[in-house]
Amino acid sequence: MHLVCFERIPHSPAWLLPARRNLRGTDRAGFDTVELGRPGVRRLGALLRGGPRAGDVVDLNRALAARLARGDAGAPEAEADSLLPSDPLAFLRGFERGCGAARLALDFAEEALERWAPEELLREGILQAQQEVRLCAPVPRPGKVIGVARNYGAHAAERGGSAPAEPVLFLKATTAVVGPRDAIVLPDTSQRVDYEGELAAIIGRPARDVGEADALAHVAGYSVANDVTARDFQHVRGQHFIGKSCDSFCPLGPALVVDPDLDPQDLGLSTVLSGRPVQSARTKEMIFSVAELVAFASRLMTLEPGDVILTGTPAGVGAARRPPRWLRDGDVVEVKIESIGRLTNPVRRPGRSE
Repeated sequence: MHLVCFERIPHSPAWLLPARRNLRGTDRAGFDTVELGRPGVRRLGALLRGGPRAGDVVDLNRALAARLARGDAGAPEAEADSLLPSDPLAFLRGFERGCGAARLALDFAEEALERWAPEELLREGILQAQQEVRLCAPVPRPGKVIGVARNYGAHAAERGGSAPAEPVLFLKATTAVVGPRDAIVLPDTSQRVDYEGELAAIIGRPARDVGEADALAHVAGYSVANDVTARDFQHVRGQHFIGKSCDSFCPLGPALVVDPDLDPQDLGLSTVLSGRPVQSARTKEMIFSVAELVAFASRLMTLEPGDVILTGTPAGVGAARRPPRWLRDGDVVEVKIESIGRLTNPVRRPGRSE
């Protein structure tokens, strides 16, 4: 499943439509479609991956409520809320139970698309057209964002260092997290802002002092990230945390990919800066695997559902180029990871709109 956090775009034509009928087959709307779809409310969804509605979003909580209603559940909305919270972080806190409910809801929506016209599902609020929603970071406000320095040998070499003997961890402020297509805002105080395309691992079960063999069982899934960095703060001034933590310096998304068969150590990763390829690697080139990173971090701190681990960037960052290639106003950064997705973010100076 490609799980997303989304909100309706204000004043889009469809969000004002009243429900015409519910999926019980009656003429009475069973749910308050306008309330559930109001702009500004973040909800848990899943991307449709194929067919004519590919890219549209299923509102999972809404789909589950509709499925329960067709089974004559007495209070389908309340039961759906208990099984599958619409808040992404609440979902991760009950990941094991919620994941099964999410799969059930997505299956129901995909089957419903084969039986009913898409307009019916749009009116019911089960389906959201992609042009009428804004995708947010799959975890809009993580408890922790843990970065990993020099986790690809070629990147360690291009930065003038050797491979570390153990994972080198650092923290990024959670306020740095933004979603796909949100702008990376260049601070007026920095002239050397760099990109770092990375695989993100998102925790789904609490982890404290876990072994490497069990570590991946604590990972809910994976996403695409960009560990944006102000190099003139990180190195010149020695402000590593601040240089990593400026607002908008942690783009994340577009989805949290939940797939037990996915091998996080065999994925292609690439970064394109304003149409020019700048990074290309496979995650098998990591010095420390995702399992090693989770196990190592859990020996030092409790990892909680919703925590994000940025697993390191490969060679090709702007600081290592000659001359250096810093992010500029008007740039577009695209980070793509095989089987995970593509994260696209424009670059802006403060006060400049798209």
